[in-house]
Amino acid sequence: MSFTNEDAEAYINKNLSHINRLRRTVIALATTQDILIYSKRLREVSETDASIDAYRRVMDMEAFTTIIVISYGRLFTESKGAPVFKRKLIPEHLLPVHDKIISLRHERYAHHGDHETVAARLGLYVTEHEVKTTIHWNATVHDGVPPQWLELFQWLNNYIKGSFSKQLEYLNTTGKRWENFDPVLAPR
Repeated sequence: MSFTNEDAEAYINKNLSHINRLRRTVIALATTQDILIYSKRLREVSETDASIDAYRRVMDMEAFTTIIVISYGRLFTESKGAPVFKRKLIPEHLLPVHDKIISLRHERYAHHGDHETVAARLGLYVTEHEVKTTIHWNATVHDGVPPQWLELFQWLNNYIKGSFSKQLEYLNTTGKRWENFDPVLAPR
């Protein structure tokens, strides 16, 4: 008797909840890989000569920091298809770093709030016949990735990879051998 498409479909349906958990884990893993890749890019930008096109360098650093912070926050915010990690998951020594990144996400990058690293002011100069306006924008930009951020990102990436492996271990008990792969996508 040969293995049929119907047999494959029945096997998948029987294990669908575990397969869906594995799929959600892959989404989280892809996010941590993005974070690590953009952290590397931010480090590369910060290591370039500051006198060469300083405006572009600062804008690149801000863009990479935004991508990193938003992506990290996505892992701890309700979403479709991806697991939501809880703050209590983070090791205690990394909680201040986690809280700082989440604060940046909520108060600066995702919602244009009133974060301590940004200041926007409107200047008004009223004369007898007109009002002149000026805009003043000050922002703190990360020059590279703080080492504590990298430690947190590496820890989270390893945690998710471990979760992936544990899920495969369970699926190996379902009557079929599930092959593992090393989900390392980010350059080191």
